[in-house]
Amino acid sequence: MVTPPPNAARSARSYWGVLAFLLLFAVLIITVSKFFLLPALPLVHDATRPEKLRLMAYSRLLLAIILLILIVSLILIFRPGRFFFPRRQSPRVSTKYIDMWAEAGRRMDADKTDEP
Repeated sequence: MVTPPPNAARSARSYWGVLAFLLLFAVLIITVSKFFLLPALPLVHDATRPEKLRLMAYSRLLLAIILLILIVSLILIFRPGRFFFPRRQSPRVSTKYIDMWAEAGRRMDADKTDEP
């Protein structure tokens, strides 16, 4: 049986995040289109100047809210801060190198003393 690499669970998590982000954003766009944009289109042609300005203001506010939701959800799902603010790591430990020949000589001397 082949065991997956230790990072397999972590890498799969990002696919679920992308999928959830795309689905939720699609639902948001469909909802906004269905309840505001499509009903407002026929009204624009017969609207007076103040009504057109009001529709423009509502549309801009709606666009700003959607973009804010998009940016915040991107930040929450993909966490770009991990690239700029990494976690604190424990201090690095330097490797202690030993002299291979001295260690071999020490072991050779130990083997000689064990013999009767």
